[in-house]
Amino acid sequence: MNIFPGELYALLGDNGAGKTTTISMLTTLLPPSSGEFFICGFNGLTEAEKIKGCFGVVSQDLAVYNELTPYENLKFLSDLYGLPKKVGEERIEKLLRRAGLVDRLNDRTENLSGGMMRRLAIACAMINEPKVLFMDEPTVGLDPAARRLIWATLKELKSAGVTILLTTHYLEEAELLADRIGIIRDGRLTIEGTVPELAKRIRGMRGISIRLVQECAVDSDRIATAIDLLKSKFDLEIRLDTLRNTIYLTQPTQDNDEHYHKEVFAFLYQENIPFLRFATGEPNLEEVFLAVSKDEVAN
Repeated sequence: MNIFPGELYALLGDNGAGKTTTISMLTTLLPPSSGEFFICGFNGLTEAEKIKGCFGVVSQDLAVYNELTPYENLKFLSDLYGLPKKVGEERIEKLLRRAGLVDRLNDRTENLSGGMMRRLAIACAMINEPKVLFMDEPTVGLDPAARRLIWATLKELKSAGVTILLTTHYLEEAELLADRIGIIRDGRLTIEGTVPELAKRIRGMRGISIRLVQECAVDSDRIATAIDLLKSKFDLEIRLDTLRNTIYLTQPTQDNDEHYHKEVFAFLYQENIPFLRFATGEPNLEEVFLAVSKDEVAN
């Protein structure tokens, strides 16, 4: 795995795949099981003390002091790093402003919302202005609005040249934020690249989406039965997104597209399932992720 300066790299994987363990090893909390790694040019095995000044960490368990205020949390870390008073105060002001916590700087941290605590944790990780930021599921458990505020912060940090390694279970988050994505399985990096690059690695599959008419949404049992028939008839991976009222399936690319589509259209007509749109394209990130879990990715 190589992560380039200024890049946001998202690491995906099932529970227990090794995402948090990877970050723990890269931040010297755990010894690597094998191999070696370098951060900012320093060897993580032989120069661990030197690399500690190069990175910040936002862990799943937020490293903030609930009994302190946001200002006091940042002031404590500023003093811990030995920052000159003027430099520390300027940096604290900048970080509080970026985190949107200027109006709450004197409130006890325990009284902040979950999203505010996450933004404070990011601010704390950036107090020493590290070149690299490790983030272990920074938006887990947050509502959509709070997640988007975190995303805005990450985009701002990336624009400032910070290199970010992010683990997440939210595929849309990885797709939106990351320059490149890696998928880890059983402690090993199985595949990495941009979303289009990952999609091309799925063996001979193309994504298809069928947007149903709104009336189909109220007849979910009939649609579910039809999908089961469609699966058995064409031997495909098929799922129904009830929120978007859309059927997603994967098509073997070696099949004749026109003939294949006519068969699908005929089946939908036969089952009296009207649709609005029919589109094909490369598999999306979710389909890539599922293919990796089933070992359906080309070398």
